[in-house]
Amino acid sequence: MIVRASFNDCAGRSITFQPENSPVLTGTRIAQRIVPITIRAGDVSLDGQLHLPARRKPKAVVVLHYGSGPDAATIHNYVQHLLPLNDIAVFVYDKRGTGRSTGSLSAHAGQLADDMVAVVNAVRERSEVKRLPIGVMGESQGGWVVPLVATKTPLDFVVVSYGLAVSMAEEDHEEILQGLEARGEGPEVIARAEAVRKITHKVVVSRLTEGLDELAKIKADWGNEEWFKSLGGDFTDALTHTPEESMDSVRQFLTMPYDIDYDPKPIIASVKVPMLWVLAGRDTEAPSKNTFAILRELQKSGTPIDIALFPNADHGIIEFAAAAPNDEPANRTSPGYFELLADWIVTRRLDRPHGAAIQTPRTSIVNPTPTKKLGTK
Repeated sequence: MIVRASFNDCAGRSITFQPENSPVLTGTRIAQRIVPITIRAGDVSLDGQLHLPARRKPKAVVVLHYGSGPDAATIHNYVQHLLPLNDIAVFVYDKRGTGRSTGSLSAHAGQLADDMVAVVNAVRERSEVKRLPIGVMGESQGGWVVPLVATKTPLDFVVVSYGLAVSMAEEDHEEILQGLEARGEGPEVIARAEAVRKITHKVVVSRLTEGLDELAKIKADWGNEEWFKSLGGDFTDALTHTPEESMDSVRQFLTMPYDIDYDPKPIIASVKVPMLWVLAGRDTEAPSKNTFAILRELQKSGTPIDIALFPNADHGIIEFAAAAPNDEPANRTSPGYFELLADWIVTRRLDRPHGAAIQTPRTSIVNPTPTKKLGTK
């Protein structure tokens, strides 16, 4: 569908949308208070913004960790614009090495968690949100980071959206298997793919000092086979399909800090405050099947986890179109997702439906009333 948008100038307050063959819709800008804040975290300076409701006092404050990649969260994310509509303050910041923050890009959960701890501790002291319930939210890669943050500084709640309870290496593995199973490949091809994965794992763990000769041989032997051409995986895809003359980008990735075998499960199990995990049932980037099983196991053992699974959503909680050709995404967020976030952050309960989400509340509800121990210093 084509939608035409018309904007006023920067000082204007309205915008019009006209979907193809549909009436014109007019929207009015909703004012937000945005406070620029720069926070020091060890050797880096992190650039961020505190987004506040326009008129009412916030009910809670969320510190937001964006997903992986070099994009500036302050520009490219949108949760910070939506939650204040429900009287929730949001602090969003550019990770180290992105946007206007200093330092180099990192994919190391421990390093990113230490940065976020510094951010949380600074935000909780701001007069605009002091003594409010404070929590963290991690999207995608942020799902490895925010439970770790909860073990390092007092919090009232944790939200993970389309993140994983398995390692980065296992994410790669699950992506490979999910893609092969979707194509209907049999045991022989899957066994070959497992051999490829072991080699790419060796290459990544060794930072290109081991496994390259084995990888070159596999490419020579199987590179023209259809299953190999469609082989996915978070890093296996790049290592197997990037031509040698274009490998500089892959090499650059392998120079940043990371720990692909970091296992988040023990950390998640040790978190004592309420957690909400929002999963995409048809996630092609972070397959959710094993993560859901791990979360259910932890939930049954008493870890305070609420789970909401949007069954027809891909990564980002982006809905698949019900009748689209080739099963294409519908390019819209699953209905109920933002309402779910807002409701849960305020109440820390799953007590009403949210769109098509399959909700699995924790068996015992922790009192969401903030305490001095959890919410303030």
